[in-house]
Amino acid sequence: MEDNGFVDRLLSEASLDAIDFASDVERLLAEQVVFLRSELEVCRREAVVGAHAVVSELYARIASLEEEIRFLRSQVAVRSS
Repeated sequence: MEDNGFVDRLLSEASLDAIDFASDVERLLAEQVVFLRSELEVCRREAVVGAHAVVSELYARIASLEEEIRFLRSQVAVRSS
């Protein structure tokens, strides 16, 4: 009962405009939290995609270097013969 008395007293002391304002602020804050969570998720996904792109580029460069090494070895072998 004590809790309800506190709430009743709090509500009776606050104007409807103050309650509406507090509700609006709470709703806006909740919307901001949802927005920020979605932005964090987008950033996380972009970071993962970016990391995959970097790894793919590194593998492509490694393959290119391996091909160049094979070519150079074949050139050395031909000149050594």
